[in-house]
Amino acid sequence: MGRRILFKVEKKRVLVPVGEPCPFGCRYCYTRGGEVGLARVDMEEVLTRFRTFAREASFETIQFGYDGDPFARPERGLAMLRQLALLGKHMNFSTKALIEGSTLAALENIRHYLDSCGAVLSALVSLSCWDSAAVVEPHTPSPAERMRTVANLTSIGIPAFITLRPILPHIPDEEYERVVVEGVRAGSEGFVVGPLYVDRREQFARFIPQGTLDTVPNQTVTVSWSAHEPTWTRYEDTNRFQRLVSMIERCGGRAFESSADVMTLVQQRVVMG
Repeated sequence: MGRRILFKVEKKRVLVPVGEPCPFGCRYCYTRGGEVGLARVDMEEVLTRFRTFAREASFETIQFGYDGDPFARPERGLAMLRQLALLGKHMNFSTKALIEGSTLAALENIRHYLDSCGAVLSALVSLSCWDSAAVVEPHTPSPAERMRTVANLTSIGIPAFITLRPILPHIPDEEYERVVVEGVRAGSEGFVVGPLYVDRREQFARFIPQGTLDTVPNQTVTVSWSAHEPTWTRYEDTNRFQRLVSMIERCGGRAFESSADVMTLVQQRVVMG
């Protein structure tokens, strides 16, 4: 099992897994294939291996939650965040959960600790549609609940960004505009536009109407941000992406091409501050 717990520095950041499957089960989710996700692993095993890695590696940011959602089971996510925060690095977590109440209060305490270290805690809240969520993300908190998460995190001083990824080819632009309008209203500091990845079996895309993917430009790539380096097909309509970026800016938002760009912005604010 240990060989599946891998770490890699990419663009001055390291992705750290939650170490247990995500119960949300979004239909496009690449973690369900097992190539980058982990079977259930003891939390301390993940943390011990990461501490060993961190002693030798040079990096600035820890991104937590690429293999699952840290707040699908908040007690585990918070326990791991508290331990990771002790390294004094900038930290970011990704989630689709509704965060409020005692979980929000615990995150505020972690933010205060990182503030004392001169580091920043930030968040990525993921939405890939609005009206279609009941079909595409049937077990996930609703888009409106995730907007409450954005507003709640912003209210306690945690910069929250929305990841509009994957951009799904059969979801109309109007749904993405609804996400952006609601996100700006909730206080999102920006929007990350990202492609759809599909494995050889196309299991992350079986819900997309037949023939739709054939119309989208694509290339088979080794995924650079993952320490597991899977080979997937990346579907990305650059013309549509540019149209969505223009829409984001027209609605008063800020667009990013990757979460690494978000991390760079957060770090620059600390330096300038």
